[in-house]
Amino acid sequence: MVNEEILLEVRGLKVHFPIEKGIITRRRVGWVRAVDGVDFTLRRGESLGLVGESGCGKTTTAMAVARLEALSAGQVLFEGRDLASMANAELNRARKDFQIVFQDPWSSLDPRMRVRDIIAEPLRIHAGRGHIAATEAEIAERVLALMERCGLSKDFATRYPHEFSGGQRQRIGIARALVLGPKLIIADEPVSALDVSIQSQILNLLKDLQKELGLTFLFIAHDLAVVEYFCSRIAVMYLGRIVETASSYELNRAPLHPYTKALLSAVPLPDPKRERERRRIILKGDVPSPSVERPGCPFRERCPEAMDRCEREAPTLRPVNPGRTGHEAGGGVGASGGGAGVADFGGAGGLGGGNGVGRAESGHLVSCFLYAD
Repeated sequence: MVNEEILLEVRGLKVHFPIEKGIITRRRVGWVRAVDGVDFTLRRGESLGLVGESGCGKTTTAMAVARLEALSAGQVLFEGRDLASMANAELNRARKDFQIVFQDPWSSLDPRMRVRDIIAEPLRIHAGRGHIAATEAEIAERVLALMERCGLSKDFATRYPHEFSGGQRQRIGIARALVLGPKLIIADEPVSALDVSIQSQILNLLKDLQKELGLTFLFIAHDLAVVEYFCSRIAVMYLGRIVETASSYELNRAPLHPYTKALLSAVPLPDPKRERERRRIILKGDVPSPSVERPGCPFRERCPEAMDRCEREAPTLRPVNPGRTGHEAGGGVGASGGGAGVADFGGAGGLGGGNGVGRAESGHLVSCFLYAD
């Protein structure tokens, strides 16, 4: 039975890229495990932020959800339908319901097209395929209305992308993503290439559009302050897996996983006194290569709280009893309120997984043996 509240459900998502050698005869010698077992759900009207270091698999996860990267394993259920198993014709029809706002507003816009044609292109494509009914007059009217709603003057319709600033180009990209009336927006670091003052304008625009249109967001970023402001829930990724997820409020005030604590400790505080007094967590070493398959916890080589068990077993995400205070010896912050997360043992990390995903999503989950019963 399909849960009407859940718009997107990802189960066991894996994206592995082959490593090949040879000049005349190419042979596969290994795999880069960019995404290695990710599970999450996204409810209608919700905004989920994916955060983590560069190379942890955030963008690859988003591109796989949109079927712009081939899946090695797993399911991507959009309104109960598996995008991973759809034929091209069915997938093309479904794509009008989810659109992408790309990171670079310059390279994502065709420099040879006028703004009105850039925004109208998705409508013309889907109208040409018979997915929607729209005349040229209706398309032109829709384009001009969206330009105004996204803060662009109608007079800009005949201009080219190089005539705009970075913030204006990103507004064009947002208008293009909205022109089909999608239910899900995948925002891949939509403000990281913009000045700080422009970032706030774009974020406020997206929040206003979400309220007006009932949009659902999968928001990828590495700036934790931006994610805290925009997203209602956050999932932290490390080496192709999700290691912690919670509400934005709880994760920023009561992080549990050692990696999440290290990430948050690197965020500058506006209060100089608090900035001087807090303890900065410096992780040792580099992120391990995703091409090397290793047993145990993927974070153990850099974790300041690693134990022998971490070398043998891989923790997975699992809700724990409400009110659990966590692991005192590791300097951990106790869970606040309704339910901290705790690791289960064996298998790949995920947010609940299987039929229990919807029930587990409301709590704080963490993939770490420090919080095991």
